[in-house]
Amino acid sequence: MSYKQKTKESSRELIWNFTIDSLTKHREQTPILNNNYIMKLWDYVFNEMLLPNKLVKSVDNSCLNNWLSFSEQINNINKKANELKIAYLCGPEPENDLHHMLQLGIRIENIYAFESDKVLFEEAIKSIKNKYPTLKIYNGKIDNFIKSSFVKFDIIYLDFTTPLFSRLSKIYQSIITLFENRALSDLSCLIVNTTFPDKTDENIDFLTNYFFSQSFYEYSIHDSSDSDNKGRFIENNFCYGIYSKEEFRPYIEKNFKQAYSAFQTNFIINYSNHILPISNVIKNPILVKRVFKNDKNIFNVMMDKFENSEDVMIEPSNYSLYHFFKELKDDNSDLSKDWVNFITKNEYNKYNLDDTIKYLYVLLESFYGNNYKDLLSESLKKSIPAIMKSVPDSKFGKHSVFCDIPMIHLWLELVINQLGYPYHHNTKNHRRYSYKAKEREMCLDIFTFDQCRSLYDWLPMIEYYGDDLKNIERQMMSRICMDAIGKHSLHILDRQYFGSALVCINDKDWATNHYFDNRIEIK
Repeated sequence: MSYKQKTKESSRELIWNFTIDSLTKHREQTPILNNNYIMKLWDYVFNEMLLPNKLVKSVDNSCLNNWLSFSEQINNINKKANELKIAYLCGPEPENDLHHMLQLGIRIENIYAFESDKVLFEEAIKSIKNKYPTLKIYNGKIDNFIKSSFVKFDIIYLDFTTPLFSRLSKIYQSIITLFENRALSDLSCLIVNTTFPDKTDENIDFLTNYFFSQSFYEYSIHDSSDSDNKGRFIENNFCYGIYSKEEFRPYIEKNFKQAYSAFQTNFIINYSNHILPISNVIKNPILVKRVFKNDKNIFNVMMDKFENSEDVMIEPSNYSLYHFFKELKDDNSDLSKDWVNFITKNEYNKYNLDDTIKYLYVLLESFYGNNYKDLLSESLKKSIPAIMKSVPDSKFGKHSVFCDIPMIHLWLELVINQLGYPYHHNTKNHRRYSYKAKEREMCLDIFTFDQCRSLYDWLPMIEYYGDDLKNIERQMMSRICMDAIGKHSLHILDRQYFGSALVCINDKDWATNHYFDNRIEIK
C-alpha cells in the first residue's frame, strides 16, 4: 500500500512546517514560561499591585533579569533546524516524511526512523538504498530503543493505524514509555496520529467510564452541534443533573467522535503533567525520603488516608482518574481487562499506576489543611509555613491583592514537579486535525511540551525553600511561573496549580486562559 495520497501529504506538510517552526523560528514564544508573559506579569505584580498598595517598599529587578537570562539559556532560543533530533515511525516509505524534513533544514544524521514489522522494514531499506543510504532505520518498536538509549528527541512523530486505547497495539504504553524515559527534550513536540475507533458498545463504554467523573470536559461531548462553543469546557455531569453512567452514555454514543478526540488529547496530557512527576518521585527511595516523612510505612499511611476519605465518593469529580480505573475493574470487556492489567502491573518498586493515582489525590487533597504535616519530611514541614508567613497577599485588608491567595498545596506541587520532571503542555500551541486516509479517518494531535526547567532548576534545593522564598522577589517569580502554567491547565486538568492566578483571566488582554481549538478537517 502506498502512503502518498493527497490528504496524507497535506498532513505531512502541515506537521513538519508547524513543529520545526515552533522549535526554531518561533522558539522564543513557544515556552509556556516565555519571557514576554513573564515580564508583563512581573510589571503587573510589582508596579500595579504591590508597590501602589504599599505591600513592599521597593523592588529589586535583578531577580527578574537573572531569571530571564537563565530562561534564555535553558530554552536555547537560537536553536536551528539542523540541530533538531527527530524520531518517526516510517512504514515502508520513509522518504515521504524524510523529504519534508530535509527541505526544512533537518540533518539526516539527526533523524531516526522506526519500523517494527520485518517485511515493511525490508521494503523501507530498499526504498532508501540509492537516495538516502545514511538514514538510520531501526527494525523494532520505538519503545525498546528508548529504553536502551539515551537519545533525547526534539520531535517524535507516532503515526499509528489503530486507536489510542487499542488492546492489540497498546499504543498508550508506547506513549507512556516516551515520558518515563524522558525521550523528549525539555522543549519538544510530540505528534500522535491514530485512527478513530469503531463505534462499538465496548468503545462507547470505555469513553463513558473515562469522562463520567471528569470535573470538566469538552463541550462537544455534551453537544457537538453548537459550533459557537469552540474551545469551551463544560462543568462536571453532576452540575447538569447527570448522576449515573446510564444517563451519560447516550451523550457519548451520540457524540462518539468528539469523545474520542477529547480522550486522545486529555489522556496524554493527564499522564505527562499529573501522573509522571509523582510516579518519578515515589519510584526513587532517595526522593521519597526528601519529600515524605521518614517512615517505611508512609505509603500505607497515604493509602489509608485515601481509602478512608468520604470525599472520594461524595465528590467523584475531584478524583476522576481513580473512578475511571475503578470502573474499568468493574467492567468485564476485553478492552477494560487489558487496561486493568496495564494499570495494576508492578514495574517499579512495587508501585503501579493504580497506586500512583491514589497517592496523587492524597497530595492534592491533604495539603489544603493540616493533614499534610503527617506526611512530609521535617525540612518541608519547616519550609512551607515559613513561605506562607511571608506571603503578602492577605495583608491587603479582607481580600487578596491578587486574584488567588496561595495555599499550601501550591508549594508542595512545586516540590513534586521540581523533583519529578513533568512535561507541561502548551495549550496555546496545540493543534488538532482529522483527515480521511485510504481506509480510516485519522485523529491527529500535535502536542508542544515544556518541562519548565527555567522554573524548576532556578529554584533552590527543597530543603531551602523556606529561606529562599521568603524573599519577596523570588517568591513572586515562582508564583508568576505557576500562574503561567496554570493558565494552560484550567478546566483541562484536575487542579494543576489550582488557585495560582496572580492576574485573573481576561483582566488583561495578555492574561487569557488557553483552550484547545476544535479539530480541523484536512481535505
